[in-house]
Amino acid sequence: MEESFLDNFLGNPAEGSFLAWLADGGLWAFLIAAGAIIAWWIVRLILRRGLRQAVRGLDQHEATADVGMAVQAADSWISNIFVAAVIGAAAALGILSVLGNNVDPAVGYLKNTGATTGNWLATDGLRIVLIFFMSWVMTRIARRVIPRLLSSIMLGQASTADHDEVLKRSETLSSVFVGGTVALVYVLTLFMVLTELSVPIGPVLGGFGIAGIAVGFGAQYLVRDLIAGIFILAENQYRTGDVVTLSGISGLVESINLRRTILRDLDGQVHVIPNGEIAVATNKTKYWSRVNLDVGVAYKEDVERVVEVLNDIGEEIAADPYYGLMLITPPQVLRLNSLDDSAVTFKMLGDCKPMKQWEIMGEMRKRIKIRLDAEGIEIPFPHQTVYWGEAQPPLGSSAPAPAQDIERPVVAPSAEPRPTSRPSPTVPTGSRDDQPMTPERREELLSAMAIATAARVGDVDTDIQSRTLLVDTAEND
Repeated sequence: MEESFLDNFLGNPAEGSFLAWLADGGLWAFLIAAGAIIAWWIVRLILRRGLRQAVRGLDQHEATADVGMAVQAADSWISNIFVAAVIGAAAALGILSVLGNNVDPAVGYLKNTGATTGNWLATDGLRIVLIFFMSWVMTRIARRVIPRLLSSIMLGQASTADHDEVLKRSETLSSVFVGGTVALVYVLTLFMVLTELSVPIGPVLGGFGIAGIAVGFGAQYLVRDLIAGIFILAENQYRTGDVVTLSGISGLVESINLRRTILRDLDGQVHVIPNGEIAVATNKTKYWSRVNLDVGVAYKEDVERVVEVLNDIGEEIAADPYYGLMLITPPQVLRLNSLDDSAVTFKMLGDCKPMKQWEIMGEMRKRIKIRLDAEGIEIPFPHQTVYWGEAQPPLGSSAPAPAQDIERPVVAPSAEPRPTSRPSPTVPTGSRDDQPMTPERREELLSAMAIATAARVGDVDTDIQSRTLLVDTAEND
C-alpha cells in the first residue's frame, strides 16, 4: 500500500492507533464537520438578515402585516433547524465517504429522488406553484380593490356631513365582501391543488355537501341575520346615534354590525336585536325631524284668535337664539285637527334638525301654557259631572216608589265644574215604628241609606242619624 502524505507527515503510525485513523480519513472527517458548522453559521446569518429585511418591508403595509408576523415566527425554524438539517445530511455523507464507508446507495437514492423531484417540479409542481401564485394575486387584488370601490360608490351618494359615518359603513361592508372573496379563492385553490396531486375530489365535495346541509340547518338564523345586516348597512336604513323603532322597541342606536343592533331606551335599558328579526325599521332622526304638537282649547274660544296666538308662539320660538338654530321651518298651525269631548284640538307642525324635536316640543308646551293663561284662553281638562236626578223620595216615606222607578245617578261628561256638596235627605223618625219591617222595606232603606251616604260631604249629623235608624230597625225585628 502506497504511503500517503499524511502517513509521512504523522511518522507512519502503527495500525490501529489514533494517528493511523487520522491518516486514513479521520482528519478529513474533522475538517468536513468543522466546515459544516462554519457553513451553517454563515448561511444562518445570511438568512436571518434577509428574513428580517423582508419582515420590515411587510410590516410597513397593513395588508401584508400578518404575512410579516408569520415570517418572523418562522425565522428560528428556517434559519436553525432547516438549514442545519440540510448541511448536516451533506456533512454526514461526506464523513462516511472519507472514512471508507460505501455511500453509493444513499447517493444513488438522492440522485434518483432529485431527478424525480425535478421532473415533478417541472410539470405538476410548476402548475401548483402557479395556482398558489394566482390565488395570492387574487387575494391581494380583492383586499385593495373592494374597499376602494365600495368607498367611492358610497361616498358618491352621501353628503359631506356624513363622510365619517359612510367610511365606517364602507369598512364594515368591505371586511365582509373581502372575507367572502378570500374564502372562495382559498376553497378553489384547495380543490385545484388536490386535482393536480391526483386526489379524487368527488368524495370531498360530497362530504362538504352533507356538512353544508347540516350547518345550513343549524346556522340558518345566523345567515339570515348576516344578510339582513348587509342590506341595512348598504341601504343606510339607520346608523349609530339615530333614534329608531325596531321590532316594537324604541331607543338610541349604540352599535350596529352585520349580526345585531344594540338599542338603549329612555330608561337606560339595553336591547340587543338580531338583524333578521327586524321586519320594519322606523328611523325618527334621519336627515331631519319634525315637531308634531296637538294643542286643545275650550269650545267657547275664538278659533281665529287661537290660531293667531299659536302661530305667534311658533314665530317667537323660531326667533329664539338657542331654539331657532335647531329649527328648519317655524312651527305653525296646520289645521283644526279634531273636535274632542271637551276640547277643540289644533295641530302644529314644523321641521327641525335630527333629535331636536323633543326638546323643542317641551319648550313649546311651556310657552303655550304661559301665553294662553296670559291671553285668558282656557285649556280644558277631562272631568265629569255627577247627576243625582230629581224628586228623590225621602228616606222612610210611606209610599215608596217601585225599585224600577227610582232614579239612579247618571254620570255624564261636561265642561261644568263638579258640585262639591248636596243636602242629605232627612229621615223622619216618627214613622219607623208604624210600618212592619219586610224584605222590600229593608232593601228600600238600605238603598236610600247608600244614596244619602254618597251625597253627604262632611255632614256628621246625618251620618249619626242614619246609623241610629239602622240600629232601631234591627231591635224592632
